[in-house]
Amino acid sequence: MPVSLISKSSQFAHGNDAYRYCHDIIADFSTNTWYKGPHPELLSCLKGNMSCIANYPELQSESLTAALADNHHLAEDQVLVCNGTAEAIFYIAQSYANASSRIITPTFSEYEHACQVYNHQISYCGAGFLSDGMNTPEGLFWLCNPNNPTGEVFSKELLLDLIKNNPQTTFVIDEAYADFCIEDMSMIPYIGRFKNLLILKSMTKNYCLPGLRLGYVLGHQAVVSQLSVYRPPWSVNSLALKAGEFALRQPIIDELELLTYLSLSKTFRTELAAIPGIEVYPSSTGYFLVKTPMLAAELKQLLVEKYGLLVRDASNFRTLSEYHIRLATLSRDKNDSLITAFKSIFQ
Repeated sequence: MPVSLISKSSQFAHGNDAYRYCHDIIADFSTNTWYKGPHPELLSCLKGNMSCIANYPELQSESLTAALADNHHLAEDQVLVCNGTAEAIFYIAQSYANASSRIITPTFSEYEHACQVYNHQISYCGAGFLSDGMNTPEGLFWLCNPNNPTGEVFSKELLLDLIKNNPQTTFVIDEAYADFCIEDMSMIPYIGRFKNLLILKSMTKNYCLPGLRLGYVLGHQAVVSQLSVYRPPWSVNSLALKAGEFALRQPIIDELELLTYLSLSKTFRTELAAIPGIEVYPSSTGYFLVKTPMLAAELKQLLVEKYGLLVRDASNFRTLSEYHIRLATLSRDKNDSLITAFKSIFQ
C-alpha cells in the first residue's frame, strides 16, 4: 500500500472497532446495524449450510443476482452483487477514474477514500445546499439516503428533480439504511428511467451481519456492465450468498417493528439531550450525532474502559468537530446504560 494511503488510515476509520480493545464490550452503539442483533433463523440457516464452504461459490453470484432482479422487477443485467457496498463504491470510483466527484458532507468516508484512490477531482457540498433546480457538474454526485452519520433524509421529489435536470451527472445514491426510515425515499422504481442513476444497497444491515459482506448495485445495463469488468471471480463467499437468499425470502423489519424502533430512538435522543452540555442532533432514523464537552477520542476511551460501552468517534467525518460522536439506538436497557454513564460523566 502506498505510504500516502497508510497515513490516511485514521481519516477513513469506522465504527464497530471493538477488536482494538482488550475490554469486554457490553453494548456497541458504534455501528448502525439492526438493534436486535442477528436473526436466529438466519443463523440457523447459515449453520445448516456450512458444508457449502468446501466448494467455490458461484462465479458471479448468478442465483442471487436473478433473485434480486426478480425482487426489484429489473433485468438481471441491471444488478451487480458485490462483497459489501464498500466494494461497490470502489468499483464505481475505478470505473470513473480521473472524473470529477461531488460529495455531500458530512457522510460515509469511503466515497472520498475511493475517489482519492482513483484520482478524482473532489468537491464538497453541505446537505443544506441541495435544492430544486440546482445544477451539478459533469461527473459523479455521491450521497447517502438516509445520510450517515446525520440520519437526514433527502426527499424523493428533490432527488428526482436533480437527476432529471442534470443528465451530465451520474448520481450514486447509497440506500444502505433506507429500511430504517419510515419515509418512502427509495429511488429503485426509477432505475429504468434514468441512465445517470446508480443505487447501492446493503443486505447485512437489517440482519446485523456486516461481517459477511454483501451488497449490490442497481443501475442502467450499460453502466452495470462497465462496473462488472472490475469484479473478480468468486468475489462473494458462499455463506454470504445463502444469507442474501434468506433475506429476500424472509424480510424482518415490518412497519410495526420500525415504528417501535423509531420511538425507542426518539426517547433515547430526548433523554440524552436533557443532560447538561449534551447537544443531540435531529435524525429520521435510529442513529444520530451528538456533541459533548469532551473530546470524542477521550470519551470513547473512557466509555470502553470504565463502562464497557462503545461509541463512534465521529471527528473524522469531514466538517464535524473533535467533540462529535455518533450513536446507534439499541434496546431500552442498553440505551439506559449509556444515559447513566453520560450522567455520571457530565453532571
